[in-house]
Amino acid sequence: MGAFGQLSDLIGLRGPLSDTLLMGVLVLMRIVPIIFQTPFLGGKLVPPETRIGLSVGLAVLVFPFAKSGMDGPLDVNWLAFLILLLKELFLGFVIGFVATELFLAMEIAGRGLDVLRGSNMAEVQVPELQLRVSPIGQFNFQLLLVVFCGLNGHGHFIESVIKSYEMVSIDKWPGFSAAGFQTFVDGILMYTGDLFAVAFGLVFPGMFAAFLVDVVFGMFNRIAPQLNAYFMAMGVKALSGLIMFMFAMSLMVAQMGHRLEESLLFIRRIVAFF
Repeated sequence: MGAFGQLSDLIGLRGPLSDTLLMGVLVLMRIVPIIFQTPFLGGKLVPPETRIGLSVGLAVLVFPFAKSGMDGPLDVNWLAFLILLLKELFLGFVIGFVATELFLAMEIAGRGLDVLRGSNMAEVQVPELQLRVSPIGQFNFQLLLVVFCGLNGHGHFIESVIKSYEMVSIDKWPGFSAAGFQTFVDGILMYTGDLFAVAFGLVFPGMFAAFLVDVVFGMFNRIAPQLNAYFMAMGVKALSGLIMFMFAMSLMVAQMGHRLEESLLFIRRIVAFF
C-alpha cells in the first residue's frame, strides 16, 4: 500500500496505526484534567509544557492497561469518537476534582480560623493553586501535601487512575440512568459535605478559643467601659487561637491520613458509577 493509501486509512479511522493514535488520544484526555487539577502532581506551580509532558508520560504508562480493558478494536465514526472524548474529559475532571477537594477544604477551614483570630488580612500565596490564602490556610494546605506524599498517596492515586481504565474502558459508553446520575450527584455532595465538616472540626479548638476571648473581653468592656477591650483582645485572640490550633495538631495529622485514604477509595467508588 502506498503513502496515499496509508494516509487515507489514517483519516478514515482505519488500520492499526490510526487505532493506536485514537486510543492514545482517549487515554490522554482522561489524564490531562487530572494532572492540571491535582496539587500533589504540581498544580499551577508547574509550567503547562511540563504538565503536558507529564500527562503524555502517564498516558504511555497506563496505555497497556487501557488497551487490555477494551472489548476490541476502536471502530467508530467521528461523532462517536467525539462523544467518547467528552466522556473521558468529564471522567478525568471528576477524578481530579475529588482528589483536590480535601486540599481546598483544609485551606478554607484555615481561612475561617484566621478570620476569627483577626489575622485574615495577612495573606500568602499557594504556589500549587496560584491563589492568595491566609497563613493558617497555607499551613493546612502544605501540611496536608506533606502528609499525602509521606503516605505515598501520589503512588496510590496513580494506581487508582490506572484502575479507572480497568473499571471504565475508553470504548465504554457512559452507563448513567436518571437514578444513577442522581446517585452520582448525591455521592459527590455528601462526600464534599463530610470533607468540610472534618476540616472545620480539626480547626474548631482554635476557633472556639478565639470566640471565648471575644466573650471574655466583651464582659470586661461591659464592666469597665473605659478599657479599650477591642484592641486589647486582638493580640490575645490571635495568640490563643493559634495555641489551641497547634495543640490539636496531633489529632489533625492522624485525621488527615484517614481522610486521604477515604478520598482515594471514594475515587474508585465514583468511577464505578460510570
